[in-house]
Amino acid sequence: MCGIVGFNWNDKRLIKAMSDEIRHRGPDDSGFYTDRRVSLGSRRLSIIDLSEKGKQPISNEDGTKWIVFNGEIYNFIELRQELKKKGHKFRTGTDTEAIIHAYEEYGRRCVEKFNGMFAFAIWDSKRKELFIARDRLGKKPLFYFHNGKKLVFASEIKSILGAGIRASINKEALYFYLTYGYTPANKSIFNNINKLEAGCTLLFKDSKIGIERYWQMGFSDKINESEDFFVKKIREHLDLAVKRRLVADVPVGAFLSGGLDSSAIVACIKKYKSDLKTFSISFDYSQFDESKYARMVSEKFDTEHHDISFDADDVRELLPNLVKQYDEPFGDPSMVPTYLVSKVARKHVTVSLSGDGGDESFLGYERYLQYRLLALQDYLPKKFISPLLSLPFGKLRNYLEFIKLNQYEKYAELRANFRSDLRKNLFLGNFDFSDYCKKFFVYPDYLDNISNADINTYLVDDILTKLDRSSMFVSLEARAPFLDYGFMEFSAKIPTSLKLKGNEAKYILKKSLVGILPKSIIYRKKQGFTFPLEIYMRKELKELVRGSLSEKSELDRYVSRNYLDKLLRLHYNKEKDYTSGLWTIFILKLWLDQYANGFN
Repeated sequence: MCGIVGFNWNDKRLIKAMSDEIRHRGPDDSGFYTDRRVSLGSRRLSIIDLSEKGKQPISNEDGTKWIVFNGEIYNFIELRQELKKKGHKFRTGTDTEAIIHAYEEYGRRCVEKFNGMFAFAIWDSKRKELFIARDRLGKKPLFYFHNGKKLVFASEIKSILGAGIRASINKEALYFYLTYGYTPANKSIFNNINKLEAGCTLLFKDSKIGIERYWQMGFSDKINESEDFFVKKIREHLDLAVKRRLVADVPVGAFLSGGLDSSAIVACIKKYKSDLKTFSISFDYSQFDESKYARMVSEKFDTEHHDISFDADDVRELLPNLVKQYDEPFGDPSMVPTYLVSKVARKHVTVSLSGDGGDESFLGYERYLQYRLLALQDYLPKKFISPLLSLPFGKLRNYLEFIKLNQYEKYAELRANFRSDLRKNLFLGNFDFSDYCKKFFVYPDYLDNISNADINTYLVDDILTKLDRSSMFVSLEARAPFLDYGFMEFSAKIPTSLKLKGNEAKYILKKSLVGILPKSIIYRKKQGFTFPLEIYMRKELKELVRGSLSEKSELDRYVSRNYLDKLLRLHYNKEKDYTSGLWTIFILKLWLDQYANGFN
């Protein structure tokens, strides 16, 4: 696991300075390669082959190709054996070297050979081209700047800014952030800095770039088999995914919230590892605290458990630095406890497995029930709609108001922090994001479309961004077995009727864990991993949030001051609940303050 940087000219001083900006991603070592046409840099977090031989950049046998790599290739041992049979010579025990030889053997299609999480760049001096790739699901980040002449890339935006790239705010990305809490898949908060999308490669040659997609999740070809068949296969996939992610030459632990997914990961790990350390968070409001369930799982599987207490003071203390660390405004409040549990885990282990990805693959969020209800509107005769909308049905009326929207518009509206009518009054920029998810709504089953959209948007740009930044900020590698692409491809073939059966979310996954986990863990109500945001904002953090949003600032260039004051008044008078929306604006305010001051 590392951080990588590079550009298409020779500057040893600059490549080192860019690398130093992301030292937290790889505190163990640094390495550089420069020639007349390229500069590559790496910060190393040593996980596999801890010797000097594992230092990056790494070359092929004749030194004509060089690689910098961030991530882990879980099938690298099998890949090495395959490549050795084809005559390739290995000098190290790293997975990095397997990538460079796979590129030699298979060219750009080498990415199809890798099972893992990765962002890498390969300089091919013979072809005079730079080949950059990001893993299928976007677990590892890659940002780049290209102006038709220069190319600069890095694991984090701060390195690109450190290269002297002038940054202006991308208003479209800013308003997308205010709407959904994260910036879109291919853009950053800055006009001239983009993200390489998940499952894509970038080729830089003759000062031009070409981007190609090599993988896309598919939900066709459903498997028509018994529940017992799926139970057996899910267990096999999960077991293999966990086993692959235990390969390391450093201590490996696990995050344990006490929820279904993280508990399942712990159960699988214990098949292969007797001495396991687990880590969880205790919140100061019982309705948000899952720690007793985490302890229950820890006791069952005999782990060395570390429970970290969390309260509003942690938010006050950690938030300014996290806002800076993320480079972009990021509205998911769980970034704070995720960072804190990562920080404690790093004192004991270098790698920690997580349960991320299970909800998107197996329809675990409660909102999937809402989506299914909205899908039923398509069968409601239109002549009944207007009379129903005139009646005071409360929440039901809110659902009926979506009747005029198509599938992807319904999804976009339900995911938004502010409804469209509020956005028109609050946002000073006029951007319509209703078509953003349209390309993911291509399947007959509405829930397949929802899952497809979540995997390609919310999972990549919220969940995995949070996991990467919060863990790498403290030099901890986080691995997520549910995100094994083979496991996800299989889960996409499971009928949605077995994922959401009646009102039972994750039905078939839960059934596959019966006999492995206690039923009190499997069938308890889902809580989600976040702190008591609504309570904190009305109590402990009230003065901080309300005071910050009430003052005139750079924020007033993007949101209506009068309308924001109105929302604050309604929220704090308890006439309306704008918790998530106001938190998103609050984070933007903190970010803009730091941006205006040069992030100092």
